Amino acid sequence: MHGTIIQLEEKPLRFEEDFACEEDFYDDFVGVIADYVSDDVDRDVEIQYFIEYLKKYKEVTYDPQEYSIIFPKGFKEEYFSARFFNLKKIVQELTLEEFSTDSTKVWILENLIEEKYGIYIYHKETWTTFDEFVRYNLKEGQKYYIGTVLDYHF
Repeated sequence: MHGTIIQLEEKPLRFEEDFACEEDFYDDFVGVIADYVSDDVDRDVEIQYFIEYLKKYKEVTYDPQEYSIIFPKGFKEEYFSARFFNLKKIVQELTLEEFSTDSTKVWILENLIEEKYGIYIYHKETWTTFDEFVRYNLKEGQKYYIGTVLDYHF
């Protein structure tokens, strides 16, 4: 299966050395999360997929000329809302036996909290899941500049 890594920075990426590359993921991403990382992607197509994915939650402002994106106020709550209520429902129905074994429900709960094999964000020379980025790093109303877009296989 394949996933996407998207670089988001708070300042414009002007020089080639500002962009992440495959090698930035060799030490701690490849072998832990992914089998490999590749830059063999159509950047514009992948960015468009990302923008469309975000629209499911709340309309973002995307400027294709400067490759920038602004997440509006309320994005975090909209992003996590359905998952939060789904998590509460599953927890209410979860039995001790399911919780104490390798049940599908436990896996679902883990992924509702943090999707391990979804979109990853490379921000300030660190990679995180998109969920972690939204939860801990995303500043609503802040302009982010899109740098490298990479493919990964898991």
